[in-house]
Amino acid sequence: MAECEICGAEIRGKAHYVSIGTTKLRVCDACARYGTVVVEEEGKKAKIWHSRETKAKIYEQMDHEIEEEQGFDVDYGRKVRVAREKAGLKQDELAKKIKEKQSVLRKIENDEMIPSEEVTRKIKRALKPFI
Repeated sequence: MAECEICGAEIRGKAHYVSIGTTKLRVCDACARYGTVVVEEEGKKAKIWHSRETKAKIYEQMDHEIEEEQGFDVDYGRKVRVAREKAGLKQDELAKKIKEKQSVLRKIENDEMIPSEEVTRKIKRALKPFI
């Protein structure tokens, strides 16, 4: 039996072929939702059906699942910004205080990045009275 190239589970029944980015993978039913379905026609190269909306939905869903797995607060970035402003700190000042780059803090506040547990601890420690 074949193994899913994403999760490693044994593929039961028919394998799905999906494209994620520029990579074509053989995956199980559960992981097929993460990629764009690839259909192979005899004598021709694989056709890939996707749209920008599909890609955006896939990445949004994956981000949401990652956040759920980590028990992450969806409004975390906004809460950090509000607490930082209550503390009277600018982004670069808080970044220096927690020994991180200002760009990292900006991305966290704009919900462009999920902070690691270590960075989350540093932020909580620095802004504890304001959160």
